[in-house]
Formats: sequence, structure tokens, C-alpha cells
Amino acid sequence: VAGALHGLSLRRHQPFIALDCGAIPDTLIESELFGHEKGAFTGADQRKAGHFQSADRGSLLLDELVNLPLITQAKLLRVLQERVVRPLGGRHTIAVDVRIIATANVALEHEVRAGRFRQDLYFRLNEFTITLPPLRERAEDILYLANRFLAEACLEFRRPISEISEEAVQLLLRYHWPGNVRQLRSVVRQAVLLSQ
Repeated sequence: VAGALHGLSLRRHQPFIALDCGAIPDTLIESELFGHEKGAFTGADQRKAGHFQSADRGSLLLDELVNLPLITQAKLLRVLQERVVRPLGGRHTIAVDVRIIATANVALEHEVRAGRFRQDLYFRLNEFTITLPPLRERAEDILYLANRFLAEACLEFRRPISEISEEAVQLLLRYHWPGNVRQLRSVVRQAVLLSQ
């Protein structure tokens, strides 16, 4: 969905950068987002642009936003309000023009009430919300997505598989898909690799 939002926007010819906020250690997340200068911390042996700079004039997907530490949430709010970033160890700010697309697999309102997500950041990001039901609640998408993933996997793995068998279709449609679209993609890729 985030890729489609970017691809259908006026920013489509600019960068689309994705960051999984849950996959980056707390100690590195600010460097990933805002960049750093040489010598800003141990191991920073050269200057590095952050994701905001890399996505300038484009879109930045902050996947699983709820995983950001509260201190980083405060800094993110400042960036969103002022439209400038200050790399770690930097003396000057850098102007950025970035569309933010944020995702969460839990309701942010609950996280705000529980004190795990800043209310002011929630209000700043909540300009437009798209609620995407889990895959199990939109069975009509399963075959469409499975066939797209089949085509991608066949191309990548150079396997000449033209269709999903009727028996496999029925299994796909009956399954609960707790891992949603990512799980479906993995299952299809695995099937392509193992099929005769």
C-alpha cells in the first residue's frame, strides 16, 4: 500500500525509502533516520546521510512506527514540524521535504493511552488514515496476491511455473494467514522453490 501511495503520487519519480523501525537497535535508530557526522560516535568513521535526507522530495515509509523509542519520537516530531534534520554530531540543520507514510500493526490510540506513543506525534501523523484489514478478512485478495508473488518468484528463481493448482488454491483460501501478506509471499516463494 505504501508503495502504491508513492507510485501514484506526484513524488513517484523521487526516492521511496523504507525503514523497519523494529529492526534497528535503539542505539542506531537516530543515525538511520537523521544521519551522522564523522566522529559523532564510536565507529562513525565517515559522514552518513539519514533516511530523511535520502528520501528528500520523495516518500519515507516508517514501518512499525510504534517500535520507536519515546526520545526518538520526540525528535521525529520536531523534524515533522520544522522540516529540517540535524545529523548526529552535526552543527547545522538540513532542510528536507519528505512525505511520511507510517505503519503500525496495533492501534496507535491504544499505544498513546498506554504511554508508549507520544500523543502529539500521533496527532501530527494522523492527517489521513488507511486501515488495511488482515488478509484473512479479505479473502478476495489472496489469489490476486498469490499470483503476483508467483510471477515474481518464477522470474527470480527462473522456474517455469504457470499457475497455482486448484488444490493449492483451496488451501490458500482456507488458511487463516496470521502473518498476513508477508506470510503469503513467503509461502508462495517456498512453493516455487520446492515444486517439481
